[in-house]
Formats: sequence, C-alpha cells, structure tokens
Amino acid sequence: MKIWVLAACLIVFTPLVLAQAIYKVVDENGNVTYTDQQPSDDAEPMVLPELNVLDGQSVPVDPSTDTEETDVEPLRLSFSSPQDEENIFGTGNSLSVALESNIEIPPTALVVFYLDGQAQDPVQSLTYSFDFIPRGEHSLRAELQTASGRVLAATESITFFMRQASRLNPPPP
Repeated sequence: MKIWVLAACLIVFTPLVLAQAIYKVVDENGNVTYTDQQPSDDAEPMVLPELNVLDGQSVPVDPSTDTEETDVEPLRLSFSSPQDEENIFGTGNSLSVALESNIEIPPTALVVFYLDGQAQDPVQSLTYSFDFIPRGEHSLRAELQTASGRVLAATESITFFMRQASRLNPPPP
C-alpha cells in the first residue's frame, strides 16, 4: 500500500517540480548563474523559448557490429522549383518556389527564404510566392529554423533568371 501512495504522490507532484521557474542571476563581476531558487522577492522568472524537437529516425542495429554508432541520415532541404540556372518566362515577374525535405518537417519549424541575400518573413510552409521580382539574375536560398532562430537545415544557393517573354522571339523549348 505504501508503494501505491508513493507512486500517486510522484504522479501528482512531478509536473509541479518540472514546471519550476528559472531565474538568471548576474553577480558584480558579470558571472551568470541560472537557478530555480528565487534570489530576491522582486526577481522575475525567465521566459524560456518553446522547446522544438525533431522526430528522430529509428535505425535497426546490426548486432554483428561492436560500435554503437548508427548511420542516421542528416536533415536535407533542397529546392524542387525553381531549378538552378533556370530561366523563368512569362510569369508577370511573380515566382512560386517549393522545397523538399528527406524527413517530415515539424509543425513549429519556420522556413526563411532569402532572395538576393534579403530574408523574407518566416513561413511554416515549404512553399513561398514572390509577387514581383525584377528581370535579371537572382539568387535564392532557404533555411529551416526553430522559433528561436536556430538553423536546422539550409539549402544550397541557386541562381535563376527572370526573363520577359518576347512575342517575336518565343523562349527556347
């Protein structure tokens, strides 16, 4: 019976212990300490960013190997559209881009597209539409980030060309 009471207490009080406030204390020498003990009555607890976790891939273990290392494929992110060195014709200078990944992207991850080095607003999608891109050569890359800005994966930079379709000279096939 004592074991059941102890187990019930652990179940009830464990979430309270795990949800304790964390305080940041900086001393006169600039040394930083983090603690769960409130340093003063007016101390405010830190606001911690949301934890962002990617699901891991399970890899079968070969019992014939004596090492614990496994070959887990790293997260890859690449453009499926447009392609590197692609000429874009007749779109009214708008462009839709699409990314692909080798694993499922967590719903809290953000994608930041960079057009000619300029970051666009983060989106929670592997697609993005640019309304107006001037004619000429442009570079494009993207990063998959956590809500706190940590980069989880990045594409290679690609180059594409916005062209105006000519009625006299149609684009080559």
